[in-house]
Amino acid sequence: MGLKLASFLSVTALFALVYAVVFAIMFWFLGTAWWSLLLMIGFTVMIILIQYAISPYLIQWIYDIEWIDYNQYKARYPHLANTLDKVVNINKIDMPRMGIIHDKNPNAFTFGHTKNNARVVLTQGILEFLDEDEQNAVLAHELGHVIHSDFILMTIVFAIPMILYTIARWAYYASFFRRGRGSDSDEAAAVGLALIAIAALSYLAYYIGSLIALIVSRIREYYADEHSAELLENPNHLATGLVKIAYGLVADQGISIEERNKSRVRGLKGLGIFDPSDAKHLAVESVGKGGTYSMDAIEAAAAWDLYNPWAKYYQIFSTHPLPAKRIQRLNQQCQDFGIQPEIDLSKSKKIKEEQAGKSMAGEFLTDLFFKYLPTILFILFIFFTIFWLLDLVGLIVLPFGLGVSVNNFLLIAGVWFYVIGFGYIARTQFMYRSGFKPMKVVDLMTKVKASPVRSIPAIIEGKIIGKGIPGYYFSDDIYFQDETGLLYIDYRFGIGLVDFFWSIRRVPQLIGQNARIKGWFRRGPSPYLQVDTIEAGGRSFRNYSKHLTYIGAVICFIIGAVLFYFWFI
Repeated sequence: MGLKLASFLSVTALFALVYAVVFAIMFWFLGTAWWSLLLMIGFTVMIILIQYAISPYLIQWIYDIEWIDYNQYKARYPHLANTLDKVVNINKIDMPRMGIIHDKNPNAFTFGHTKNNARVVLTQGILEFLDEDEQNAVLAHELGHVIHSDFILMTIVFAIPMILYTIARWAYYASFFRRGRGSDSDEAAAVGLALIAIAALSYLAYYIGSLIALIVSRIREYYADEHSAELLENPNHLATGLVKIAYGLVADQGISIEERNKSRVRGLKGLGIFDPSDAKHLAVESVGKGGTYSMDAIEAAAAWDLYNPWAKYYQIFSTHPLPAKRIQRLNQQCQDFGIQPEIDLSKSKKIKEEQAGKSMAGEFLTDLFFKYLPTILFILFIFFTIFWLLDLVGLIVLPFGLGVSVNNFLLIAGVWFYVIGFGYIARTQFMYRSGFKPMKVVDLMTKVKASPVRSIPAIIEGKIIGKGIPGYYFSDDIYFQDETGLLYIDYRFGIGLVDFFWSIRRVPQLIGQNARIKGWFRRGPSPYLQVDTIEAGGRSFRNYSKHLTYIGAVICFIIGAVLFYFWFI
């Protein structure tokens, strides 16, 4: 699940820093000799092997995991132990080491070196929000990674792009080093051009290799899903579990069915999904085994994965398939077992069309425009400057009588930097909209037009039940529950030191507290609410990440003012 990626990134970031420093030192001393490339490739392979060797121990160090011996695990969770025994006996592997993270954020992951020294971890949220069949399905999925030796396979798959990256960096620095020597010989020039070509091709191969590695990772997730379905002989168990984990559509067990239904009607009434006069039927349909939502809410949540253009964008760069894609594949597998799929996504397209029309291309292009507006304006400034300078040779005649001169350039550049500054402000205003309204998790999850750029301002009330990355000591984000579902809360401030102290001081204090959170709901690979204000435990905590987005505008205005000053004098 999601923690695999978090674990991978935590460890990889550390090794990336070591790699960059050592690479620079080695190049400085070894120079551009061909054998230096072999040494650097060897160093890259060594780093990968070291990372592979010690990553499991680092993960155990940075996550708060309770390890449970087999007999105790069987006594606590006999249904899970039965699944564990079945996999071990069928595949003749050593018993994995089992762990629990005491956090209500529902998640699971596995790590290790080989299938015979695997560690499998479930969070308390898996045990609390999923029924026993779904818990078994999640465990079987993780065990699928174990028996498929995905630890080794994915290490090799991701190692190939790293080797290509090493070749690209070496060729780039070698060409730069040779240019710096100032040799005018034809042979030196030819070698320099060859090195540049090698660097360009290697960078391209690295990029393509990285995308292929991500494709392989997504395929391995599908294989693990298939293993879960085959082991339990029912793909529906994992499908319904995915609805709860990925979309947070679980009902609060302490809330009556009547109250849950009121929240669902609020969440679906505005979507045109069904006639509110038929809400009397919702009591029968909406709370199924384990407290899941009506199919209408599930299909509305899944519609984003299936039809929002941002979903297709994120899928390319994701290690995991989008949840709705996995559910569709599990539904196809139901045919092999002669059973009816429980999660029917056939009406997702209709729901999407009712909310967003036939095509969402317009919204997507608008999002991209505002997301990259300052960059677009800066590029236009560069082109404008080039065309203006071409007036030197009479190729282009610009209006306003602005001939080529230093003074005129100061004026033009000053104006452009102010325009770029206003571009930053326009982007912030688009991404951080006003008009906060009280909403429920189900209200937010059923908004197909939400995106990482197009936010929904909302105020939610409920309880903080865990960390954003469960068990991770330095998680600065939190996990939230109201009577309609679960939601990831993104506190990230954007300044590392601030995030660090928030994670170690405030997050542990907030867990278990009733909270009122104001922020902007966004959809990416996972749905989340970006914090503006958290009110909990009689205190208010403000997040100024929105305000930091104005820094670009301030810098541009300062540069523009300086340019105007020199133009004026």
